[in-house]
Amino acid sequence: MHSVTHSVLLIILIFRRTNGDSVNQTEGPVTVSEGALLTLNCTYQTASLAPYLFWYVQHLNKAPQLLLKGLTADRKVEHEGFQATHVKRDSSFHLQKQAVQASDSAVYYCALRFTGTGKLTFGDGTALTVKPKVKDPNPTVYQLRSPQSSDTSVCLFTDFDSNQVNMEKIMGSEGSTVHKTNSTVLNMEILGSKSNGIVTWGNTSDAGCEYTFNETIPFASSLEISCNAKLVEKSFETDINLNSQNLSVIVFRILLLKVVGFNLLMTLRLWSS
Repeated sequence: MHSVTHSVLLIILIFRRTNGDSVNQTEGPVTVSEGALLTLNCTYQTASLAPYLFWYVQHLNKAPQLLLKGLTADRKVEHEGFQATHVKRDSSFHLQKQAVQASDSAVYYCALRFTGTGKLTFGDGTALTVKPKVKDPNPTVYQLRSPQSSDTSVCLFTDFDSNQVNMEKIMGSEGSTVHKTNSTVLNMEILGSKSNGIVTWGNTSDAGCEYTFNETIPFASSLEISCNAKLVEKSFETDINLNSQNLSVIVFRILLLKVVGFNLLMTLRLWSS
């Protein structure tokens, strides 16, 4: 029992305050938008004449990893877009990044180490959440239905405002069973933007497509938001004419390759003779 207690005390001394040293950093949680400038302040107090400063990052369900280390005073260090300068006269080691990404969401720790020792004094940590830069125009619903059966369907909801629409209230017609994925961010690379998205599926023809925005957006009618998926996109059924055109193009390409190959073969035979 005593050995366990001593171990806990040792860990506390190493990771919080060692010989009167302390580290203060930006209090969290901190929330910023994707692409914004990030600054996390870090100041320290120590009796050491040449302290070493560090920044550690801990992503969800992962162990802390070293991000930056400032071994020389007044010299900027950089890694993966992050940068910090150990300013000795201000006893500071502020962390910056010009344009944060959603993947930068994590807990950041500023740490101090004595010269010649391996003891670290950590700050309390700053929890950072980076909100994706999402385009929020009027919501759109796309519905995929089987042409052979109207008993099942899949719906894709895009471009809805996550602050205005409660996608937890997705519902179908009476007596239907609707399943849904968690809300996610769709990367619309072709359009150069991002959008909120969620997928639902169920055992009826609407699967929550038709009534969702009526139930989740106050005064939806005044916003002129289409709540009927059938008016937006009936289905993603295969276009027979388009398939025929694709098949024709493939056939013409094969014939062209054969003609080119035949001409090449005849030319080689003439040269060899």
